Amino acid sequence: MVSEELCNNCGAELDIQAFLYCKNCGALNEERASEEGIVCDSHVENRAIGFCAVCGRAVCEECAESAGKRILCSDPDHREYLEKWKVLHTFDFEYEAAMLYANLEQHGIETEVFTKLNPNILEASTRPNFVEVLVHSKNYDKAKEVRSLLGLLGEEEENEE
Repeated sequence: MVSEELCNNCGAELDIQAFLYCKNCGALNEERASEEGIVCDSHVENRAIGFCAVCGRAVCEECAESAGKRILCSDPDHREYLEKWKVLHTFDFEYEAAMLYANLEQHGIETEVFTKLNPNILEASTRPNFVEVLVHSKNYDKAKEVRSLLGLLGEEEENEE
């Protein structure tokens, strides 16, 4: 069984075996962060305090923005992104995301695909990406139904098993 604890920043459940940062808000695990020597992507002389909850960039106190309990980089579009869009599913490969995107669009659901840096890989130049399929917040429940018809489970359904 996987040990879990709660994020000190937002209260989300964390998998402590893989916990470098909180997937929900971007906050760093302070102990692991100091061990790994994580620095800001924009200010390499500054220690990072978290990863942008939208794009995955490491940010320091100087450049971090706050959106409720979430940490953002200084990109002005990210606040609107968090308010308007909701992550429906995360994939390792773009072709998988493209298939879900096509099915959602076919059902008239406004959809975006967003490639995000993986903060678990510390060397920014070699960080693999992961791909998120986002839907407009107002269509989230309908999109979950389409995802279910395709046989894909979201994190909430996987946790129930």
